[in-house]
Amino acid sequence: NINNPQTLYQGTEEEVYQQTRYAIEAGVNIIAPECAIPLSTPLKNLKAIVSAAHEGYSPI
Repeated sequence: NINNPQTLYQGTEEEVYQQTRYAIEAGVNIIAPECAIPLSTPLKNLKAIVSAAHEGYSPI
């Protein structure tokens, strides 16, 4: 649910974080990149997913 070519690979850390938070707030239970992660994906972008997920889910 995190767009690989546009967001994860070419996007900024903030864009990855925001897309992850959007998915969480939309009720997605499993946060993951689409398919395979390109080897040259910036590590900071992968860490942004973890950071957004650590903030947790809002109570219903």
